[in-house]
Amino acid sequence: MSNQSSHFAKEIKILISFLFIGALFFLFIRNFDESREYYRNGILMDTFIEVRIWGRDGERALNECWENLEYLAKLLDRFSNNSDIYRINSKAGSWVKIAEDTLEIINKAIYYAKMTDGYFDPTIAPLLKLWGFYDKRYRIPTEDEVKRELRKVDFRRIQIREKMVFIPKGMEIDLGGIAKGYILDRLLSSLKRYKIERALLNIGGQIGVYGKPKDGNEWEIRIRNPRKLDDYIGLVYINKGSVATSGDYERYFIRDGIRYCHLIDPKTGYPVREVMSVSIISENATKADALSTAFFVMGAKAISYWEKFTDLGVVIVFSDGKIWYSPNIHFVKNEDYKY
Repeated sequence: MSNQSSHFAKEIKILISFLFIGALFFLFIRNFDESREYYRNGILMDTFIEVRIWGRDGERALNECWENLEYLAKLLDRFSNNSDIYRINSKAGSWVKIAEDTLEIINKAIYYAKMTDGYFDPTIAPLLKLWGFYDKRYRIPTEDEVKRELRKVDFRRIQIREKMVFIPKGMEIDLGGIAKGYILDRLLSSLKRYKIERALLNIGGQIGVYGKPKDGNEWEIRIRNPRKLDDYIGLVYINKGSVATSGDYERYFIRDGIRYCHLIDPKTGYPVREVMSVSIISENATKADALSTAFFVMGAKAISYWEKFTDLGVVIVFSDGKIWYSPNIHFVKNEDYKY
């Protein structure tokens, strides 16, 4: 072989080597990008929020999620002077024009209020205010005070006309029992536009999942022990959707050894004491959020009521520490759980 041919052959080998190394490097970078975690947390609507996304488009998906979070928080935070909910409440007795997203969630709240025979009611605000759950000046009101505020609680009195909402004077809307789920559904839906492997979202303790976890086909979600918050009562396994929990440990005060929580029965005006927590597993996060509130208020009646919603998974922790869970879910009790 001539020197020229030998030199040419060496150049070809070197070129092939570089191409091979480049291909390996590209595959490494691609795999790295697809498995990389993008994470952000913060406080919105007085609620801790964290978003974890894995995948090639993870950064873009995370940024959109957070933009949506901030946008929806501005609309739905009842304590923000610029929110739609604040304007509706402050202008009770008048028609108020609102954004389409606010209209959608109010319609959903009315729908779930009807579905649960009023055990979930988005007009519960006057009672929450009466018991001091807004300003944290907790008090036990008189029976007459409770009866007076109860007259202001009735979701059927909300009126909607095109993009306008009307509530009577004295009435107020509180979407705290459905907003987290609604926002989760919006975020999970937005992730479909991106090339990501999986995502885990936590909005004030309500969990939403997308895709499959790294080490299995199902996500393992812990159900918190309502009396030992650093511990758990058991595990539920899901492959999509959301787990929402309503508990008497979220906002409460104790008087004379009795715990009064912010989950108030719209029919009696008094905080519920029959259960400590209710977790709902559903593909629809809005449904899970609203029904975790409704089932908590129902107490033991929720077990028979569940038969109307057999697409849902349910875990109830009663005030005596006993646990009931629906037979359609994969639930593993913590062997060390004691009440």
